[in-house]
Amino acid sequence: MQFKPGFRFSILDGFVLVAALCAIIFVAFYDYKYSVLIGFTVLHFFLFCNIVRMSRVPELIWATSFLVLFFCHIKLSLLSFNSALAISLFVTVILVAKEIRKPSYHGIFWQALNPALPEWFSTR
Repeated sequence: MQFKPGFRFSILDGFVLVAALCAIIFVAFYDYKYSVLIGFTVLHFFLFCNIVRMSRVPELIWATSFLVLFFCHIKLSLLSFNSALAISLFVTVILVAKEIRKPSYHGIFWQALNPALPEWFSTR
């Protein structure tokens, strides 16, 4: 395994972002809420995988909470669209804050947030 911390971006990431943008524009003509959900989800994927480089468990926690919140909005009408988005964003902030405090944090600004990462990595 190579030591490559920090922001990452690949050609595949670019294709995914362009495809998502096309989907957002296309869906916006039918229902802006669903276009917002597509953008929100894809941007979270990009944030978690490319910027923060979050581990799997927090990603799954966010995905589960997102699905539950929007199920409560769409099927049960327990939450408004904006409330579901706000709660999901709050979960994002908590998970990112927890992730950047880990000794294994290797996302963007890792040198300032986790200067001991090279030593931690060499012991793994």
